[in-house]
Amino acid sequence: MKFFKRLSLFEVALVIAILSIHLYAALSDAYNFPNAWFKRDDAYYYFKVAQNITQGLGSTFDGINLTNGYHPLWMIICIPIFTLAQYDLILPLRILLMVMAVFQAGSAVLIYRLVKKHLSSAVAILAASYWAFNFYIHSTVYEYGLETPIAVFTLLCLVYRLSVFEKEWHTKPVTTRQLVEIGLLATLVMFSRLDLVFLAVIVGVWIVFRKTMIRYLLPLDVLIIFASMTASAALRTGLVPYNAHYAAAAVETAVLAIVIKIMALYFFGAYQPLRANPLWKTFRQIFFALTVSTIFLTAIFMIRTQFGAELNFPRSALLVDWGISLFFIFALRLPAYWFSSSKPLDGNESPWLEFKSNWKNWLTEGLTYFGVIGGFLSLYMLFNKFMFGTSSPVSGQIKRWWGTMPYTTYEEPPSNWFSFFGVGRHTFNAWDPATDLFSWLADILRPLIPGADKIAERYYISMLIFVIAGFVIAFANKRRTIQVGSKLALIPLMAGSGIQILSYTATAYGGLKEWYWVSELVLIILVGSFFIDLVLRPLLKIKYINLAAQTIAIAFGLFMAGNFFNFVQYAMPHGYFEPTRRPMDVLTYLEENTPPGSIIGMTGGGNVGYFINGRTIVNMDGLINSNDYFHALQAGEAPTYLYERGLTIIFANAKMLSLPPFYDQFSPYLLRYNQYGGKALFYLLEEPKY
Repeated sequence: MKFFKRLSLFEVALVIAILSIHLYAALSDAYNFPNAWFKRDDAYYYFKVAQNITQGLGSTFDGINLTNGYHPLWMIICIPIFTLAQYDLILPLRILLMVMAVFQAGSAVLIYRLVKKHLSSAVAILAASYWAFNFYIHSTVYEYGLETPIAVFTLLCLVYRLSVFEKEWHTKPVTTRQLVEIGLLATLVMFSRLDLVFLAVIVGVWIVFRKTMIRYLLPLDVLIIFASMTASAALRTGLVPYNAHYAAAAVETAVLAIVIKIMALYFFGAYQPLRANPLWKTFRQIFFALTVSTIFLTAIFMIRTQFGAELNFPRSALLVDWGISLFFIFALRLPAYWFSSSKPLDGNESPWLEFKSNWKNWLTEGLTYFGVIGGFLSLYMLFNKFMFGTSSPVSGQIKRWWGTMPYTTYEEPPSNWFSFFGVGRHTFNAWDPATDLFSWLADILRPLIPGADKIAERYYISMLIFVIAGFVIAFANKRRTIQVGSKLALIPLMAGSGIQILSYTATAYGGLKEWYWVSELVLIILVGSFFIDLVLRPLLKIKYINLAAQTIAIAFGLFMAGNFFNFVQYAMPHGYFEPTRRPMDVLTYLEENTPPGSIIGMTGGGNVGYFINGRTIVNMDGLINSNDYFHALQAGEAPTYLYERGLTIIFANAKMLSLPPFYDQFSPYLLRYNQYGGKALFYLLEEPKY
């Protein structure tokens, strides 16, 4: 991919604007960094671990417990930067801010090139400017100091490479080198945020089965099957019991169902060219495939029961799943039928003959692509198992443990169906900033649907209106929708995003954060650009109107850049704070009330752990602690575990420690001796008081 080819004038101006504004922020007062920019505690987990690695202490936040509670690619980028922390704790933050600005500029340029290449220049300018200077995107992706900048950039690189591949495979044979290149990019995406592994897998389906209907239908079928099976279980049990007792078994069943149903759908002919058969025959194929699959799944459950390995899964959910998946998988074929060519694809043959003709090529290409991402993922998991005692980040395991608890002190898993599917209005909203449009239309609908208690109804009706309008516009522009959707890899992005959302909401995951939704943000920008282009396209064919549209787009970009710079000026002042002012007031309090060399336990504690002098902060919630501590916390033995490792002081909210996941296990070991705001300092005793 020749990304660094000669930049256009707009790209140069965009890069200069982004880097200049961020340079202003990077040179601002030291006090600004933890208070106005890198405000999220989670970012300092990376910073402190990176600092400790450079000092030879290993992958540890506290110098005591080894941890893998982070995404690896961002940590690799942080390590050389935080070598400088031994000289000045703020200097690495200034440099990191500029590194993130470079990723932001690179992402904006990639968006510009993708949209310009496949849509139009005016829309490309709008999309790139919006990405570069939108406040929500900036705060969510680039301000927190987390892994999101590298995740977005690698994801856009992958989409760009797929758009090139889409042209290449139509004109010449696909080579092993091409598959390896895409596999390596998908690996970088996966290691930038590990939950993007689902997208990496879907991309493999997209490229290996490129000449068949499988590439278009299978990714969305997988999403439907996963959603159907987990939702069916939750329907039978209720969401709260599902989260507490059934989620793990439901996900295991869903994975098994995906394998069995996809095979059955294929061999019953549900992935043949849709125009080759009437719709009633397509329905019959799907009906028999899903019926046989459900019978097979039921038989597996019965056999497991006979051998004493029964899953904690409601059997009646299998019948519910059969009905839901039958409806939605067939419903998917209806728009697919409309978008399909009126002439069946060449080589229309039975599934068995198609498989016989293509299995060697599919196997060879599949082994090449999946060998790359699977090989690197296996090495990563083996390294983690050997080094940390667990093959996946302990932070994710802990948050799924939180999700099984009622009344936890941390964020709970979905409690309603909108949240379950990632379209909640608050915590479980995976589609900001697109949802601002829904809120805007909901306000317009207020006179038609009055009442302060109808806010949710107006919001979801607005969402439905936008979805229907989108389908109508796409259907009215069938050929262009197919072309652009293929070149921008919209189907893999849709399926990968949907499965990623369910990987949290259907697995009783607690503590969801807004920065998780990286692929959704990219999808919003690309789909939004596509629909704007469809609306403007008839006008843009007129020379002077096209020029006027580009001028307006540039003016829009300048307006957004100006607003963004004003925001940065306000948030990151120069010469306002004394250079000697401590980054956080709590640092002075802790240093005055604890002896030098103290090992102090805190829930969270990332920023304190990074900035404190002469003390060590140990993370008590376990997100950036060891696998051994996680098991000790589960067993109610965390106080003893921490004391044995030298921790003698705890700074925390006593009520918080009484709730799940701590379950009041610390109370018998605590002796309060000071107070600060809503938290207190406690001595951690060797033996319980009672």
